[in-house]
Amino acid sequence: MQKLILLISILFVLKQSLWSQNQTKDSVLKIINLEEVCVSTANDDKNQSFNFYKNNKLATTEDMLSRMQGVNLIKRGAYGLEPVLRNYGSGQTNLTIDGMKIYGACTDKMDPVSIYIEPINLSEIQVTHGASGTMNGSNIGGQINMELKKPEISCHTKLNGQISQSFLSVNNAYYISGAFDQSFKKFAYRINSTYRKANDYTAGGNNLIPYSGFEKSNIGFSGIYEITKLQSIKLDYIGDWGKNIGYPALPMDVGFANAQIISVTHLTKFKNNLNSFNNCKIYYNEITHQMDDTHRNNISMHMDMPGWTKTAGLFNELNINENFKLRLDCHNAYARADMTMYPFGQPTMYLQTLPENNLNNIGLSIKYKQNFKWNQQLNLTGRIDYYLQSAIIGPGYEQWKVFNFDISENLTNILKNVNASYSKSFKNYFLIQYSLGYAERLPTSNERYGFYLYNRQDQYDYIGNIYLKPEQSLQNELSFKFKNKKIETAINLFYHHISNFIYSYKLNGMSQMTIGAYGVKTYKNIDYAVSQGFEFNTKAFIANNLTYISSIKYIYAQTYNNTPLPLIAPLKLQHAIRYNFKLFQAQIEHDLASPQNRINVDYGDKKTPGFNLYNVRLSQNIPLKKTMFQLSLACENIFDLYYREHLDIGQIPRFGRNFVVNLSFLF
Repeated sequence: MQKLILLISILFVLKQSLWSQNQTKDSVLKIINLEEVCVSTANDDKNQSFNFYKNNKLATTEDMLSRMQGVNLIKRGAYGLEPVLRNYGSGQTNLTIDGMKIYGACTDKMDPVSIYIEPINLSEIQVTHGASGTMNGSNIGGQINMELKKPEISCHTKLNGQISQSFLSVNNAYYISGAFDQSFKKFAYRINSTYRKANDYTAGGNNLIPYSGFEKSNIGFSGIYEITKLQSIKLDYIGDWGKNIGYPALPMDVGFANAQIISVTHLTKFKNNLNSFNNCKIYYNEITHQMDDTHRNNISMHMDMPGWTKTAGLFNELNINENFKLRLDCHNAYARADMTMYPFGQPTMYLQTLPENNLNNIGLSIKYKQNFKWNQQLNLTGRIDYYLQSAIIGPGYEQWKVFNFDISENLTNILKNVNASYSKSFKNYFLIQYSLGYAERLPTSNERYGFYLYNRQDQYDYIGNIYLKPEQSLQNELSFKFKNKKIETAINLFYHHISNFIYSYKLNGMSQMTIGAYGVKTYKNIDYAVSQGFEFNTKAFIANNLTYISSIKYIYAQTYNNTPLPLIAPLKLQHAIRYNFKLFQAQIEHDLASPQNRINVDYGDKKTPGFNLYNVRLSQNIPLKKTMFQLSLACENIFDLYYREHLDIGQIPRFGRNFVVNLSFLF
């Protein structure tokens, strides 16, 4: 059904392109530059690294995230990479779509929210680090918010569109996407769709990585109706269907991972101040996820492991002149994960690895900006949240009685977040900014209610702890920026002290459930952990047609007793040089990662050697009457290096030499 919907959408785009009205050269070039996606951060409204790479990047959403300041990715396969902000994982950050809360349904984190979004869905990706990133919910690591592309109402009917096809040699992958939008007097709409299919990929040296293929389709619709000149209502829908998704780093693959995301938004602008508005959104999303081991060889026991989440919520945002923002929000999230085991010659066994549970939340956040004389500015952000969480009486509740725990007990938490930053600029060339913040985050459902969840990294079964306290983080950040006509450079220094840090430890005398597991672990709050590091970014305009960009990031994190935290990325340098001549573009990239020898042995960390990676990209725009073709070629990992990143679970190597061809048609 999903393929049929996708095919109809693509064919409709092709058909409509024959009817489209002529466009000006400027409007075509605006699309060619792929200005659909931009980035804003707490310290930089325009993420120069991301903006540099995106124009010539044949990318998934994950590829784009990997180039953004302070973002790393945990890899378990070629699909479903998990974004990490500095060293903060999914339980310590917010990952939202258009401000909506969404929870993955996989207890093994195979389905981060970002996999349900395609680049063609997006208008911008907003990244905010630390305590300043709590507008959409309490956390200690920051937030990533993926804003959906919106249709725009104009005074005349006009149809725009694009169709793009890509081929990747490393896994014989084929990608196709299409989008079109049209405006009428009071109504505008946008439809987009994407289809991806990939086989198993090869690492450096032509080493085949089995169970790494995948297939998925995505369709999005957005329609906006103008009630009056100052009021409008908008409907958004995203459907995403993935199937036969391989995860070579894990003992199981994914049979399917499906998402249904829908929202209705009412926007009111103020008559005497068009820079001020009120935005009210009601939303619902449902994620269904099914692990699959039927394609694996020599399995000890077949298991079915489905998971579900359902989230309903609403929020109201009041914005005044971009200087004041007030957000009131609430949501309810339901989660459950099952495991049915089929031992050979024995009765079937069933348990809930994540017992049915409900999370209810209401929160209020405020953001205020004040400018002073002598180029000074003060930014204040605050949020308070009330959480009520409990498990539902049923099979999962009965399981926990073995440990004499009543997980149906109501767990309530009130979380506080505040951040203040002061900045001063000197002659519009140099800026200094200091931020001080305090943030708290709630333990996840897995950390509280998980029941024998297997962790592939350290090979232990985990059970939850309903008595965990929220983590509390005191944060300091210092930034310096310099900009003139030839160069832009910035450095961010940060130090975070996290009290009641949630850490794992081994439970002696308990037997594991997973065959081959080393034992059983649970979670506890330790005194504290610290995280510190820096990010350095530079963009230089060497000549009229030549641009250089580089970024360096480094994190040093450990517990109170000097034990390194797990999955901490080493020092990494990413830089590139780009040449532009008329409609032609060439780009050479170099990524360097130092070895990571500071590892957490208890968690299963392994030392990771350093590497140097080289890529080259070419693109040519070809005008054809009032339309445009864009041909892009790339060779990634030119020297076919066999390498891995430190955050890659199971030490699975990354892509070997990869030739990429993309042809796009824009009208």
